[in-house]
Amino acid sequence: MSRGPEKTSDECLRCGQPLYSFGVEEFRLGGTTGGWKLLLGEWAELGEDMLGLEMLACRHCGKVELRVPDEN
Repeated sequence: MSRGPEKTSDECLRCGQPLYSFGVEEFRLGGTTGGWKLLLGEWAELGEDMLGLEMLACRHCGKVELRVPDEN
């Protein structure tokens, strides 16, 4: 269960204030789009991969940053 954003030891690149982690989100890479997606349906997603990126946000200036999560 998520408890909300967690404060990290990182600082915002723009204003220097602390960043808050909103966890890791999965982003789709590859696959097909447009008309091919309509014709092929779910088969069009066979070439897709997922990339996990950690989402960080600054509460002071409102900027959002993405980074590759640590491999622990």
